[in-house]
Order: sequence, then C-alpha cells, then structure tokens
Amino acid sequence: MGMTLILHTRPRRAMSPTRTPDDLQRLFDYNRWASTRLLDAMRAADGVPDRAVELYSHVLRAQDLWYGRVAGTDHADLDLWTTEPLPDCADRLSASTERWQTVLDERVRDGGLDQTIDYTNSKGTRYENTLRDLCTHVVNHGTHHRSQIALVLRRVEIAPPATDYIFYLRAQ
Repeated sequence: MGMTLILHTRPRRAMSPTRTPDDLQRLFDYNRWASTRLLDAMRAADGVPDRAVELYSHVLRAQDLWYGRVAGTDHADLDLWTTEPLPDCADRLSASTERWQTVLDERVRDGGLDQTIDYTNSKGTRYENTLRDLCTHVVNHGTHHRSQIALVLRRVEIAPPATDYIFYLRAQ
C-alpha cells in the first residue's frame, strides 16, 4: 500500500528576488563565518589533502578577484588557481573580508546595489552585472567550493565543520 504525502500550502505571496543591504551584510557575515570555521578545522587537522588547500585558496583568490572588478584594483588580475599555504590563506581571508566590508559600508549604504559594474572575465569577454548580483555570486561561489572541500576532507576521514547557512543562523 502506497503512502500519501499531504502538503499544506499557504497562499502564494509575491516574493522579491531583490536582496536588501541587510541581506547582503548577513550573507557576507555568513561567508566569513563559514570560511573561518573551515580554515580553523583544516589548520587543526593532520594530513589535509593538497586539493582541499587548493580549493580553499581558490575561494579566497576569487573573492579578491571579484573585489578587484568591483573596486577597479589590481586584485582583478589574480591567478585564481595559485595555491597559498593555510597561514597565508588566513591573512587573505582577513584582508579580503575587510575589503568587502568597505564595499558594503560605502556603496551599499549609498544605494549603490543596483550600480552596474563593467568588467572583463578571465577569457577577455566583457560583461556587466549589478553590484547586488556580484555580491551574491561571491557568497554562492564560496559555498560551492566549501562543500567540495568538505567532500575532500571526508575522503581522508577528517570531519569538516558544519558550514550550512542554517548553522550560521543558529550560532548567532
């Protein structure tokens, strides 16, 4: 005999796809929290695979590359796949977090979320996106690769920390 699944639904309400400045601040706070937890776990573990460090370094370098595109700095010229040792990653995480906080404090406060950012990708193709979309991308990119790192760590029996957004909210 089959099981019947009953879903209780509420009337649909219009949902705005637009993130507010507070939403973006919370996402960047989450991003810092999750990246710090993962870094701390890797620094405390023995035998962290090179691939985990490579991916972690990539996350931070990409975060800086996007900062460079937004702020018009030479960070936009970073090699995304240069692997840095974990102590250097710790320094990059701290500096990158401060740089992005400046963007959030200055541009977002001034209503600049919908400002269009023109940039050239690593293949030389020109694009433009809003600051809001680029900020969301930076956080999502980090989440994507942190999950890959967790998988790499599990394969060598290193338990990665929980870095899901809901765990961040519960920790607040």
